[in-house]
Amino acid sequence: MNAPLIIVGAGHAGGRAALTLREEGYSGRLILIGDEPHLPYERPPLSKGLLQGTADLAGYSLCDRERLAALNIEHIAANPVTQLQPEQHRLQLADGQWLPYAGLLLATGGRARRLPQSPANVLYLRTHDEALALRDALKPGTRVVVVGGGFIGLEVAATARGLGCEVTVLEAGPRLVGRVLPPVISEALLNLHREHGVDVRLNVALESIQADGVLLVDGQRLPCDRVVVGIGMQPNIELATAAGLDVGQGIRVDGFLRTSAANIYAAGDVCEFRQDGLYQRQETWRNAEAQGRHAALNLLGRELPFDALPGFWSDQYDWGLLTVGVMTPAVVSRTLPGGGLLLFYLDADQRLQGACGWAPGNGAAKDIKLCERLITARVVLNAANLADPELSLKHLLRG
Repeated sequence: MNAPLIIVGAGHAGGRAALTLREEGYSGRLILIGDEPHLPYERPPLSKGLLQGTADLAGYSLCDRERLAALNIEHIAANPVTQLQPEQHRLQLADGQWLPYAGLLLATGGRARRLPQSPANVLYLRTHDEALALRDALKPGTRVVVVGGGFIGLEVAATARGLGCEVTVLEAGPRLVGRVLPPVISEALLNLHREHGVDVRLNVALESIQADGVLLVDGQRLPCDRVVVGIGMQPNIELATAAGLDVGQGIRVDGFLRTSAANIYAAGDVCEFRQDGLYQRQETWRNAEAQGRHAALNLLGRELPFDALPGFWSDQYDWGLLTVGVMTPAVVSRTLPGGGLLLFYLDADQRLQGACGWAPGNGAAKDIKLCERLITARVVLNAANLADPELSLKHLLRG
């Protein structure tokens, strides 16, 4: 009997890869192994719809049990891989059994970064079960301190305010989402949250967390009922490291998403790949979707280089933030209806490399889609035309 294809990690990237393998005609044995007891699901709703009570796990799962069964995908849940032996092409599960593989995809994702001390009132948000625990805590009038002014922290803050909580956000840096967003968007985010009654504090450092509040390094004490920590994700690279694979801040891959070991690929949040000559990871829905599909194709021998454009979105109250491509030093801005903003990032040849849209609702979505087409088409652009809100991007696309 031929050895199966195995996917380690039953999150978004792993689940998408399994479904793609079947869609592309692979009929051999296929095993999907996950740490969690749940079916593969998307993570963006955890900080939005699930916390708000408007979505449930079934609504953002990639498939149901009936579809997995119909596709003959073996889902091993809550039984993680504990050991990987690349030379022997086999791995071991927590229950002790060994499984051989013909090809392997590591989509092990990551876990929420923890503080050294975590009293009972401290909550994190990375998994479905963590989101349920947080939802139960967000009652009207609850005093919530959010540690971390990144996307997860801000989305939790927005949801908590909508549920009637008193919210304070603590950010160690000088601006919100400072490592990802340009200053003008950081400032817009700051103003939006303050307009909705969030007490945002920048350039602050946490001294300790107590049962009834947090203590800052400057001596201020903030009474609260719950502390939500959103300080990033810790990639799950331990299995790959112990197996001798090349790792950095994630599992390193080549241009085809292949790891340093034969017949092993990586995808999703844990995957560290080169872009513009530098290794990076992308913790986004778009990347999990694209790399999950792409790794599946290459497991089938397609030998396709991975060159998908990066991008992400975030919902903040009734405003939407979208990006596509990469940011460069040369930026041109355009105003959008309702006080929104569209930023264009150009290279030295005046070709579009990236774009960032900030607008009420989905007001920037159509423009960002057109920007993606402009990036792909490599059209030479004029900065004055880009800045002119009366000149449609579709017109620029036509040249």
